[in-house]
Amino acid sequence: MSKMVELKQAGQSIWLDFIRRSFISEQKLADLVARGLGGVTSNPSIFEKAIANSTDYDEDFLLLVRQGKSPGEIYEALVVEDIALAADALLPVYRQTEGQDGFVSLEVSPRLADNSDGTVEEALHLWKAVNRPNLMIKVPATPAGVKAIQTLVSRGVNVNATLLFSCANYEDVANAFMEGLENLAAKGPTIPNGHGVNRVASVASFFVSRIDSAVDRLLKQGNQPALLGRIAVANAKLAYARFQAVFSGPRWEALAKQGARVQRLLWASTSVKNPDYPDLLYVEPLIGPHTVNTLPPETLEAFLDHGKADRTVDTGLEQARADMDALEKIGIDLAQVTDTLQKEGVEAFANAFETLMQLIEEKSRALNCIISGYAENLGQYTEEITAFRKTLMEKNILGRIWSHDHTVWKDSPKEIANRLGWLASPKKMLPAVGEILAFVDTVRRDGINRVLLLGMGGSSLAPEVFAKIFGRKKGFCELKVLDSTDPGAVLDAARWAHPRSTLFIISTKSGGTVETLSFAKYFYNFARQSLGEQAGKNFAVITDPGSTLEQMAHQYGFRKAFLNDPDIGGRYSALSYFGLVPAALLGVDIKTLLKSAEAMSINSSPANCPFHGDNSAARLGASMGVLAASGRDKLTLVLSPSLAPLSSWIEQLVAESTGKQGVGILPVEEKILKEPQHYGPDRFFVHLALEGEDFDRPKLAALARAGHPVTCLTFKDLHETGGEFFRQEIAVAIACARLGVNPFDQPDVESAKVRAREMMAQFKQEGKLPEQKPLLKENSLVLYGDFSANSAREAFDSFLAKARQGDASGAGRSYLCIQAYLKPSARVDEWLDHAVKTLAQKTGLAVVAGYGPRFLHSTGQLHKGDAGRGLFLQITSQMPHDAVIPDRMEGREGSLTFGVLKTAQALGDAQALAEAGRTVLGVHLADRDAMRGLKHLSNLWG
Repeated sequence: MSKMVELKQAGQSIWLDFIRRSFISEQKLADLVARGLGGVTSNPSIFEKAIANSTDYDEDFLLLVRQGKSPGEIYEALVVEDIALAADALLPVYRQTEGQDGFVSLEVSPRLADNSDGTVEEALHLWKAVNRPNLMIKVPATPAGVKAIQTLVSRGVNVNATLLFSCANYEDVANAFMEGLENLAAKGPTIPNGHGVNRVASVASFFVSRIDSAVDRLLKQGNQPALLGRIAVANAKLAYARFQAVFSGPRWEALAKQGARVQRLLWASTSVKNPDYPDLLYVEPLIGPHTVNTLPPETLEAFLDHGKADRTVDTGLEQARADMDALEKIGIDLAQVTDTLQKEGVEAFANAFETLMQLIEEKSRALNCIISGYAENLGQYTEEITAFRKTLMEKNILGRIWSHDHTVWKDSPKEIANRLGWLASPKKMLPAVGEILAFVDTVRRDGINRVLLLGMGGSSLAPEVFAKIFGRKKGFCELKVLDSTDPGAVLDAARWAHPRSTLFIISTKSGGTVETLSFAKYFYNFARQSLGEQAGKNFAVITDPGSTLEQMAHQYGFRKAFLNDPDIGGRYSALSYFGLVPAALLGVDIKTLLKSAEAMSINSSPANCPFHGDNSAARLGASMGVLAASGRDKLTLVLSPSLAPLSSWIEQLVAESTGKQGVGILPVEEKILKEPQHYGPDRFFVHLALEGEDFDRPKLAALARAGHPVTCLTFKDLHETGGEFFRQEIAVAIACARLGVNPFDQPDVESAKVRAREMMAQFKQEGKLPEQKPLLKENSLVLYGDFSANSAREAFDSFLAKARQGDASGAGRSYLCIQAYLKPSARVDEWLDHAVKTLAQKTGLAVVAGYGPRFLHSTGQLHKGDAGRGLFLQITSQMPHDAVIPDRMEGREGSLTFGVLKTAQALGDAQALAEAGRTVLGVHLADRDAMRGLKHLSNLWG
C-alpha cells in the first residue's frame, strides 16, 4: 500500500508543491495520482523556476509572441494551460471523492495582496479561464485578502487561503469562509460554473518551517537552545486545535446540515530549512483528519521512502502550549514574528512574480529581437546540427552556461568558474559609461588628441577593431595600437606619439605580459624626457584589481587606473573596460554599442531556444561545433568591407578558445571568394555583411549549392558590432561544449613563452642568443628546417609535401600558416595577402597569415594545441634599427633590446612548434631590404 494511501486513511491528503509542463505531459503527475496524490499547489516562484529553467514552454511561447501577446497575456496563457492540464489529471480524484479532494491551486497576482476588489476580479477571471470544477484560487490571507476570500466563497469559488502564520489569522480566515458559506447558502452561486454550499471547497494554508527559521534566529541570539526547532510544530498543532473548535457548535452545524464541508488545514512550507533537523520534521508530527500537507518533490520522496503515517496532529498539545508559554516568558513576541513573516511572504511572492514577468518580457524581446539577419544553408549536415540544437535545449546547456555551471565543459571548475564574467558585461558596463565618458572629457580638455595603446592579444584587438571600423570622430582622439615588439614598429610609434598631446594606455589583464611591460617602461621613459615628473598624467592603465600594473599606476601618479572584472579573460574582454575605454576616446557611441550587446545577450539567453526559437548565437555555435567535429574545421570568414576588421578579433576568439587537446577550429579570412571547386571539404563559410554590402551573396549561394555549409549574418548598423562580439562569444562557448574543450584556458601558449624566456636568460648571461644551423642559403634567403634539399625551391616543395589532404569529409586536412616576424607595414600586408592567395591556389589548402609575435597571443594556442596538421612558414628578417628595453620605469638603461626580445620569441615559437611535432620551415631574410627578400621568397612558389 502506498504511504499516500495510508495517510488518506489517517485523514490527510498529500498535495504536491510543484508544477511544470513536462511533469504533466510525461505522465509523471498521473503516476503520482495513481499512487494516491490528492492535489497540486502552485505559486509564482514555482512557475518562475519552471519557465526559466526548462525549455518546456518554448514552442507555445514562440507562438504567443508571434501572436503579439503582451508579457501578462503570455504568462496567463502558459499558466492557465498548466493548471488546466493538472486539473484534468486530478479530475478522477475529484470525482471519486465527490469533490472533497483532487484540487489544483492557482494564485492571483501578489500585486493585489492589499486590493480586495482587484483580487476578486482577477480570481473570477482565472476561474472562468481555467474552467475546471477542481480549481482552487489562491488568495493571501492579508486583511484585504480575508475580505476577498469571504466574497469568493459566497459566489461559489473554491479558495486556498495562503500565507497564514498565526492562529489568530487562521481564525479570521475560517470565519470569512463560514460567512461566505452563509451568503452562498442564502443566494446560491452567482458565477457560471460556481459551486453550491454543498460543493464549494477551501483550504487554509498554514506555513510551518518558516516559523522555526525566524524564531530560531531569535533563540540563538538570546542563547535559548531548548526551544530550537519546536515552535513551528507547536504553533501548527495549536492551529489544528482552533480548527476543531471553529468547525463545531451551532453555527457550523447549521451549515453542515446543508452539506457544507469544513475548510481543511493545509500545512505549507514543510521542507526543512535547517539541514540539522530531521527531513520529515514538518510532516510526521502533523498528520490527522481534515488536513492536507503540500510537499515539494524532494520532501515527498523522503516521506515515501521512510515516513510514518500515524495520526499525530492532535497529540502533544500540552507540550505545544508549554513551548508557547516558554517562548513568551523569554520575551519573544510570536504575533510580531508571524506578522512580519506574512509581510515577507507576500513580498517574496511579489518579487518572484516580478522576476517571472521580467523573464517573460525578456524572452518576448529575445524572440522579437531582430539583431541582424540570420540565414543558413547547412546541406547534408542539417539533421545532425538540428539534433545538437535540440540537445542544447534538452540538457539546458544555455541555462547552465548563464548560471556559471562549469560542467558544461569540464568536471573541474579550474579556469572556468572564474572566467564567465563576460556574460554580464553588457549589463554591468552600462552603468560605467558615465565614468568612461567623464574620463574622455578630461583627456580632451587637457589638449590630448592622440592615444597610443600598448597591449597584446585580447587587450589590443578589440580597440584595433573599433579604430578601423569607426575611425576617429571629429574632436576626439586618434588611436594607434602597438602590439609588435619589432624595434622599427616601436620607434615608429615613438615618432608618432607627441608626449604632451598623447595619452599612453597600458593595457594588460595580468599586469605581467612581457611585451606590454616592455612597452610601458620604454614609453614612460620616453615621456619623462619631455614631461619630467608629470609624465604620469599622460598615462592610464586597464588591468585587473591587484595587478602590478595597478600598483604602478599609483606609484607613478597615472591619470587613471581602470580595474576590470577579474572574471573576464582577455579574448572575452571586448565589452569591458579593455575595449570600451579606447572606443570612447575615439568618439564611438559606447552606450549604443552596449545596448546592441545587451539585445544580443537577451537573444542569447536561456529564454530563447536555439531549436524552436531564433537564438542566433547558440545556432551558430552548434553549427561550428558539429561541423568541426565532422571535419569542416576551417571557419572561413567572409566579411563585407566595413566589417572586415572584425576578422582579427574573431580569429583570436575562435582559435585560442577551441584549439587544444588535439581539436580546434581554424579561422580563415577569405578576402576574395573563389569558385566552389577551389575549396576543400573542410570549410564552413560564415558571412558577415553590412546591409548594402552583401556583394558576395551570389558566390555564397553557389558554395551552398556545391555542398558547403554557409551561414549569413546581416548588420543594419555598424554599432551592431557590440552585439556581434557577444554573439561570437556565446557561439564559441557552445562550440567548445560540443568539442569537449575548455574555451577559457590556453594551456599551450606558455610553451613558446618558456622557450623565449630561456633564450633571453641565455642572452643576459652570454651576450648572444642560440644559433640555429641553417639548412641552406640561397640569394638573400637563409632556410631552416628538418628537410633534405639542395635548393630553396626543393626545400619549399618538401615542406609542402608534408601536407595531408584528409578524407572525403574533410577530416585530417592540413592548413598552411605564414608567420611573419616582420615589421608591420602596408607593403608587407599587401605581400602577405598575395602570398595567401597564391599558396591557396597552389595547394588547395586553407592558408592563413599573421604577424609575430602578435599571433602568439591569438592563434598561437591553436598552432600547438590542435590535431597537428598545420604547416608553418616562419619568416624573420634583419632589423636595421633597435631600441633598448629599460630595466626600470625610471632609467633608460637596459639589458635587453626589442630586437633581442623579438628574435627570442621567434626562436622560442619555432622550437615549441617543433617539440609539438609540427612541420616548420624557417626563412630568414638576410637582405636589409625586407621587401627584396620577400620577392625572392615569392619565387619559390612562383
